[in-house]
Amino acid sequence: SPAGGRTLPVSGFCSSMPAIFENASNGFITLHERIGRVGSQRLTLYSGLSDVFAPHGLLPGGGLSIQKIPMGVTVRHIEFIDDASISTTSRPMYVLVISREVEAEQSHLNDDGLSPNERQRIRDEKEKARTQKQVEADLGGFDIEQEWVEEIEREDCFEIDLHLGLAPPMIERKYEVWLVDASSPWSVVDKYELGEFEHGTALSVLYLTDVVEDSDETPKKSLFVAVGTSVIEPDGEDIASQGRILLFQLRKKKHWVPSKGLLHPPLEMVLKSEKVITLGPITSLVALQSEDISRVVVGAGAEVTIEQWGGGKLTQVGFYHAHMQVQEITIFKTFFLLSDAYDSLHFLVWRESDKSLTLLAKDYEPTQVFAAGLISRGGAMAFVCHDERQNLQFFQYAPTDAAARGGNKLVCRADYHLGSQTTALKSYWGQSSLLFNSCTMSSTMAALKQQDALFGRLEDDQRFAVNFGTTDGSFGSIIPLSEPTYWRLTALQSVMSNALESNCALSHRSWRLYRRSTRRGGCRSNDRKKGVVDADLVMKFVDLPLAEQEDLASSIGSTVGLVMDNLLELGCAGSAI
Repeated sequence: SPAGGRTLPVSGFCSSMPAIFENASNGFITLHERIGRVGSQRLTLYSGLSDVFAPHGLLPGGGLSIQKIPMGVTVRHIEFIDDASISTTSRPMYVLVISREVEAEQSHLNDDGLSPNERQRIRDEKEKARTQKQVEADLGGFDIEQEWVEEIEREDCFEIDLHLGLAPPMIERKYEVWLVDASSPWSVVDKYELGEFEHGTALSVLYLTDVVEDSDETPKKSLFVAVGTSVIEPDGEDIASQGRILLFQLRKKKHWVPSKGLLHPPLEMVLKSEKVITLGPITSLVALQSEDISRVVVGAGAEVTIEQWGGGKLTQVGFYHAHMQVQEITIFKTFFLLSDAYDSLHFLVWRESDKSLTLLAKDYEPTQVFAAGLISRGGAMAFVCHDERQNLQFFQYAPTDAAARGGNKLVCRADYHLGSQTTALKSYWGQSSLLFNSCTMSSTMAALKQQDALFGRLEDDQRFAVNFGTTDGSFGSIIPLSEPTYWRLTALQSVMSNALESNCALSHRSWRLYRRSTRRGGCRSNDRKKGVVDADLVMKFVDLPLAEQEDLASSIGSTVGLVMDNLLELGCAGSAI
């Protein structure tokens, strides 16, 4: 049914396009029921189903059509360039960090340029030196074996016999930064190749303010493509890894002549600045907006640094030292949610007055964090944490709570065993069922506000959830619920876990219980918070016969219609692209 309307059949359908829609000759029009008194009759124009009938088109269901784009490489990171001067509806631009495997020749190992007599002389000298050290060790009364282990050289372990074969080529991984035009179709406009043994680990499209000290002029903002890398030495991990921050600007190529096949001026990436970070590999790059000044926040090793753009280079203006390894940084306003790879979550705040990062609270449980995210409903906000034992934990910053230890500890509100591993939790706006099927979001919201002045002001209309993909190929969402809906679905979950048959007679409740960590130093108490509704279970209510639905609804003191409405809102809020 149309957004905000009743379940009615389509009263009008037109397969031939009017002359006004010249660019949609293969599309069609649908007629919607009008909502309120805003405007005239609502029509929706579809440009066709070209994505479905493309060579790599997919129709997964739910009103979506997807087209698979084979790139021939491994896409590590992808970001849309959300700038009107760069990307338009007719030419969307993306920046990618990709990797590809190439064969590296090792012909230099076949011959070292020495004659057989010279090689034998070098071996004899090394053996003589070792024998002399062993004699000195025997006379001195200490063991020389450990020193021998440390002095093993490559020539002692690897020797190529030319009669058996030559050194085979080695597979190496090359990283590149691509600028891609999605309109023609997904052609590479420009590329930048990273250095040898350099890995692309972070990507962000952001604005930076060009700050000029002791100047009264209004600082200007510029669009940059920031790339974070990790440089591993060719000798392995004996030397600590370093990172680089690369800042690219996008500009139109000069001396461009329009042609028939090229309607838009081509773009190119220009490397404006690079900075070597000796603290460790770059794991996170995010933008920070504070008092009309845009900066970039860098997570490298165990350090979080605030970098300011000015004078054609990045300058550090603030820092925070984490415990082990910065996994991810999430920013809302001037607050930071920092996830440590081995030391759970940290909640920080940036103070512009003294340019400092201050720790407000943290979780003292030694948890290996794989992903972290934010969920909110109205004025309440919570932090979601996914750990190595496939658990989800929900924390809140509550300084007045007794469990917060004077405000220094994040309070755990709920926990849940997901049973799958994920590496990212992305926030999105949870839509209501009235907006879910609308193709014209702005007009639908205007019509609904005419009918209900409180629409959009309720807490359920201001709800941000997180979605995630797992390593086993599944997709899920975490949605904050109102208290009446939560207690109703919790009661339904309890009843359904007893009433319905489970696979292999296993306990559904025990499967969703929090799995404790086996690491030393764990300080979490034995009680589990629970507090999460399993939608995989309660959504089975929709497929049950009507008689069973009525029995289950009456057992929790509710009705089938009310439960179905809650599940409908839950399903719409959990859908995201």
